[in-house]
Amino acid sequence: MKKILLLIFALSIVFASFSQDYSDPQNMDVDYNREAEYPGGVNNFIVDLWNQMEYTQEAIDALVDGEIMVSFDIEPDSTVSGISIISGLGYGVDEEFTRVLKTMKFIPALAEGNPVKMNMMLSVPIRVGPKSRLKKVE
Repeated sequence: MKKILLLIFALSIVFASFSQDYSDPQNMDVDYNREAEYPGGVNNFIVDLWNQMEYTQEAIDALVDGEIMVSFDIEPDSTVSGISIISGLGYGVDEEFTRVLKTMKFIPALAEGNPVKMNMMLSVPIRVGPKSRLKKVE
């Protein structure tokens, strides 16, 4: 019994010594005065995105219909960086989505009245039909 208690005590010391340090200033929540947003809101973002996207013939023929889950950062200067497609659709749609997203400008988040970087995660519906704009072959 003493061996089991000693083992449990030793393991608890090991786990405590390797646990995460929450006093690290890099590891704290940011209290935003205002979160980053697209001018006009999410619906405006989706409409503007759809209006700029061009699709491959393959995507149009396949009538791609689904959602792209994306994570990206809004920089203090309103630009987008760190785009990561979490779940995509293929057929060149993900690459076109990334290209268009890089050109968009957002209202940056504010913390203590100063513009700061903020990560956003969105699920964006994509509907490709026969009347979708065909990407020009370069």
